[in-house]
Amino acid sequence: MSRAVVLALVGVLVVGGCGGDDGGPSAAPAEGCHKAEAGTVAIVAADLAWDTDCLEAPAGRPVTIVVDNRDEGVNHNIHLRDAPGKPKTQLEAGPVTQSLEVDLPAGSYEYICDIHPNMLGTLRVTAVQG
Repeated sequence: MSRAVVLALVGVLVVGGCGGDDGGPSAAPAEGCHKAEAGTVAIVAADLAWDTDCLEAPAGRPVTIVVDNRDEGVNHNIHLRDAPGKPKTQLEAGPVTQSLEVDLPAGSYEYICDIHPNMLGTLRVTAVQG
């Protein structure tokens, strides 16, 4: 195989692995938000995608975001880059589970994997009723 063909194949694999719709089960985020229960909300990184593009947590209460990185040998993290203090986990190769504790005011905060910009979503922090 020529060098040009090998480079073209590598390019296709890299671009295809960083997003795009392959029609598989992980190609689109799950329906609805993952809501915090008992102070914890979970998100899964698999096949270079989050399993949801929406997390929801109560305002003014500590919440632990649990990141289940199922991509073997692939670095992921979660970064709330527009939240106060810009909280994030460290990049770490999977499979691994990480935790990020936050206590945020009401609002919407973008989360992202720092090295996979297609892995993007919103943490909705809502005021507690009652």
